[in-house]
Amino acid sequence: MVERTLLESMAALSVDVNGLIIPGGSAQKVLARHAFNLIVHNDHETYKVSLMGSATAVRFKDKFLLLSTQHQLKGVNPEKIGMMKDDGSFLVTSGGFRSYKVSTETDAFDIVSFDFSNPVAEHPDLKKRFFELVDVPPDIPTVNIMAFLLTGFPSEKQTYELEDRNHLGVAKLNIVCLPDGQPSDPALLRVRAQDPLKISPDGMSGGSVIPPILEGIWRRTYAAIWVSICRFSFWAGVNPPRPMLGRSLL
Repeated sequence: MVERTLLESMAALSVDVNGLIIPGGSAQKVLARHAFNLIVHNDHETYKVSLMGSATAVRFKDKFLLLSTQHQLKGVNPEKIGMMKDDGSFLVTSGGFRSYKVSTETDAFDIVSFDFSNPVAEHPDLKKRFFELVDVPPDIPTVNIMAFLLTGFPSEKQTYELEDRNHLGVAKLNIVCLPDGQPSDPALLRVRAQDPLKISPDGMSGGSVIPPILEGIWRRTYAAIWVSICRFSFWAGVNPPRPMLGRSLL
């Protein structure tokens, strides 16, 4: 199976994650921890929350941001978006959100940022969830991208039993993908799953996309995090406008 070959080839390398060198075989597990369910608080006694797909938690300078896509939020009040505490007993909502005006010509603006900076200050145990954005990915040939490691929460794998058991079961899925051509939208990169998917990817929009990149004579891989969107039968990584984290969404 080619997926195993890809992961085995990574295991022979080291991965540079913000200056911390980790074994290549651990990269997917280490970086997948920054993808979470996108949860919305409901004003309902029984159905207290709903699952709206996936989201990716990142830290940029002094800002703690939960990134997702706007198409997941149709009919949802963004002020109700939150992150569940580790024991599942408490939902922490964001301190505000920023987004772009959605365009019909490109998906580059289909992204939304929820600011958890103040909530993290009040709940410091949440800080470990956010991947720190330190460096700009290196400018290297596409052939240096080994694969795309997608992580998200497909809807059909989640357990929603609030009425019967007051139980919410979440299930994360990791998918190894390869490039599969360039869509007409330059903001996107289409990829395909290495092995046929056995379930629908619906719900994985907003999850993290990790492209391990071979760089330098030491053959280390550089790990970056993108935000994924799901359109019809293909995966695409959102490449948002460059000012996004520097100004527009802060």
